[in-house]
Amino acid sequence: MKLIKRVNLMGDKKLIMKLNIASIPLLILFFILFTLLTLGNNLSGEGERTFLGMFIGIISLLGIIVVHELIHGLFFKLFNTEGKVKFGFKNGLAYATSPNSFYSKRNFLIILMAPFITITLLLFLMYLFCLIPPYAFIWLASIHASTCVGDFYFSYLVIKAPKNSYVEDTEQGINIYHSA
Repeated sequence: MKLIKRVNLMGDKKLIMKLNIASIPLLILFFILFTLLTLGNNLSGEGERTFLGMFIGIISLLGIIVVHELIHGLFFKLFNTEGKVKFGFKNGLAYATSPNSFYSKRNFLIILMAPFITITLLLFLMYLFCLIPPYAFIWLASIHASTCVGDFYFSYLVIKAPKNSYVEDTEQGINIYHSA
């Protein structure tokens, strides 16, 4: 296998800054999208204006971050039972990694996108079944989706890689290899 791309996310402060900046238009885009999904519902509520409502929102977001990384970890193990999964927080980024583990393009895309799809779907179902109000769904889903910017970026790189490529997860980012 030949190394065709190395991405050292944790050591590249410029890339981290670019991804943080890219998350802003993503937040706006997802806010509009999720607002459209709730069109027709009463979006004005007292809960979002209270200290308790803000506190619950922040705790919910922290919980979503933990669940997001656990989902990555679950899929790392699903596709490589021998690989070790590590969790951490570095340079303002929460992460799950399975260092030195190799995955097919398809499997790595699933690992990358599983948290976004799962959490967005769960939040939407909670909204549909009136377990959370529309504004909570919009904000939680929008903020979560915008913080998936790193997963979206890695997905883009993996999709662009040649057909017979493999992805190695590293503690710093990913390496993409081509297998002839």
